[in-house]
Amino acid sequence: MRDMLSINDMDDEIHPENVLDCLYNISDLEREILSILSDGEELRSSEIAERLDKDQSTAYRSLEKLSDCGLIYKEKQNIRNGGYFFLYSRRPLGKIKEEAKRSVEKWHEEIIDAIEDLESL
Repeated sequence: MRDMLSINDMDDEIHPENVLDCLYNISDLEREILSILSDGEELRSSEIAERLDKDQSTAYRSLEKLSDCGLIYKEKQNIRNGGYFFLYSRRPLGKIKEEAKRSVEKWHEEIIDAIEDLESL
């Protein structure tokens, strides 16, 4: 897993492909899953694992993280003769961008307040 960026890392230019990494601390594998789901496809974890050439449990852990972060949808599908499976799809990019902007704005306000509240070092 990648380390979180520090303020010292801000010397470099921010690249669009790193924004979600920074906001959600996603891995290369999770970014690859987002790419697979970018075409509006709904896929099972087994199908995603196959495309990644990874074990299904590995893909499932990353899918759970992406779902918990709100970057993908997880929809339960019942099987007629019993049981169920989940279909995964990426949230619309516009929604992800709106939420990311709100998160950054909230963080900005909170960090400014925290700086103002600094008593001494």
